[in-house]
Amino acid sequence: MKANTKYLIRKGYAAGVGSGITWGLDAVLLGLVMAMSPFVENPILLIGGALICSMLHDVFASIWMVLIMGMKGEMKIFPKAIYSKDGFYCILGALFGGPLAMTFYLMAIAKGGPALAATVTACYPLLGSVLAIIILKEKIQLRGWLGLLICVAGIVWIGYSPEKSESVNVSQGVLFSLIAAIGWATEAVICGYGMKGGIVKPQMALLLREITSGTAYIFIVAPLMLGGVDSVLDGVSAVFNSFPCWSLIALTAFVGMSSFFLWYTSIDLVGAAKALCFNVTYSFWAVVFTFIFIGSQLSWNIVIGSLLIISGVTIATLIHKKKKEV
Repeated sequence: MKANTKYLIRKGYAAGVGSGITWGLDAVLLGLVMAMSPFVENPILLIGGALICSMLHDVFASIWMVLIMGMKGEMKIFPKAIYSKDGFYCILGALFGGPLAMTFYLMAIAKGGPALAATVTACYPLLGSVLAIIILKEKIQLRGWLGLLICVAGIVWIGYSPEKSESVNVSQGVLFSLIAAIGWATEAVICGYGMKGGIVKPQMALLLREITSGTAYIFIVAPLMLGGVDSVLDGVSAVFNSFPCWSLIALTAFVGMSSFFLWYTSIDLVGAAKALCFNVTYSFWAVVFTFIFIGSQLSWNIVIGSLLIISGVTIATLIHKKKKEV
């Protein structure tokens, strides 16, 4: 459904901006979580902190989704969605976006900081465009590739002259961010294919994503990567022994889930092209929130690189999507 009144158009724009703001805030809050005592003192969390934090983030997000959709009376259609062919693709996409992308995203935050991580991962829509050409046989105009080059230039600019800080590893931060971006791009294409049939609505697709990701973390990813269930339980126990820590993770998960809700609302009202261009501003908002909450100095590399990436994504996605809508 597209907006057909000025009020709905403005609502769609506001939702798009809100999705970018909340996802930028999510990145900074996750950075604050990773700096809290359990993650810098507990031996298990020193090694697998990003994995445990990512797992709890998605578990809490799934709990928020179940509560909200339960209050709306929409959980009754969950069994039909999960056993459908469309639901299968949404679940498959969730494995790329959750355990893969989110873990590397948090590793990028831990290594390079939230501003760097959010800025580099902003290129995921462009990677999604490339995957859409291969998988969905979509076409992209020449200027779309220009946007991709501008985006890559922004990433190179960020990594060219790293900040002089022993706690920041720009090269690893960029690498982990790019892996996260590939995961999210793959998720977007596969889940987009799954929602084509109309059986699985965007909100239900989000619920499937969070439940799938949380379950995969708990039973497969975390035990394998941390050396067993006992290590996972020790790490989770350390987090829940600190009320400020686990409550901030729960709050952050709500912020991240809200970002997805606003994103879907914007897509529904004003279309994916415009909604995407608002959403990818999260890299800019992450820089702003980093300055507000952490107070760290911002290098010109991050500021200029952020502007280049946002410009490149906007050029490529606007032209690419606009062609589809004609």
